[in-house]
Amino acid sequence: MYKDLDINELEKLKKEEAMLSLRKATTNMKERFGQSNQDILEEEFKQKTVGLVTREEFKRKRENIDRIYVQDLQKKQEEEEKKKLELKQKRKQEYKLKTALLSFESEQQELYDKKNYGKDSSVDTLYLPDMNREKKIEELTKKFTEEYQKNMELQRDQLIDIKFQYWDAQTCTRTLRITKKTTIKEFLELARREIIRDFGFLTEFSPDDLLFVANTMILPHKLSFHDIIAYKVKNRSGKPIFSFEQRKVQAKGQEYEVEVENSTTCRIIEKFRYEKIKHIYPCSKWEVVDINKYQ
Repeated sequence: MYKDLDINELEKLKKEEAMLSLRKATTNMKERFGQSNQDILEEEFKQKTVGLVTREEFKRKRENIDRIYVQDLQKKQEEEEKKKLELKQKRKQEYKLKTALLSFESEQQELYDKKNYGKDSSVDTLYLPDMNREKKIEELTKKFTEEYQKNMELQRDQLIDIKFQYWDAQTCTRTLRITKKTTIKEFLELARREIIRDFGFLTEFSPDDLLFVANTMILPHKLSFHDIIAYKVKNRSGKPIFSFEQRKVQAKGQEYEVEVENSTTCRIIEKFRYEKIKHIYPCSKWEVVDINKYQ
């Protein structure tokens, strides 16, 4: 097996084989917990040198395994150096960013200090002119005004159902669905068109010739239903004229909310007729709303 080798070389090879055998004894443990690249190379070397080999062949394979190990070690060192360099650059960028932020905050604080230079924070200076404060108040006022107007517009666009009939109460009750921003005058025109088939003589009258009576109160033409609800206009008993309840309705495949008035049936009457019979019940109980009380 060891021909062409002298005694010293033979002893040297036997020692190396003994070392290889010792390493082989730990192979199972390494397979369980994982092997390093060096262990894998050693294992490959042992497999390639099993059996009868010459000294030159043994030496060549040994050098080849060592060369691969050295290359692998150099590669690992290069990767570690690369990671260190990347980490260093990352920390450098973070430091620059942090420095820039601190510089910006310092400039902002300096600008604030300049704007407020000469002011004593412990003294009430509200009575003194302050352009920055006045500008901020103006901006907030504009913002809140726009939000209020937008909210009011949404409320005015809400739908309500109003029941009504001709004043003599001898005809069936009708219902009109309108928006809250509809005025009494506009409602009278819509109602007139709705009942004109039953009362043909109403073609000769305009909304200005008619009165709108709700819960014994005659409502001014210029008022909208939103105004009446917002002002909480009351009848002679001190109760609100209208009392709405929220309902969900379906129309054209869509669901939306409507406020329905069920407690009051409004009446429509010509002005000239009211003047003739206002001393007779139920007209004698009617009273014109004094809108000045609510403005």
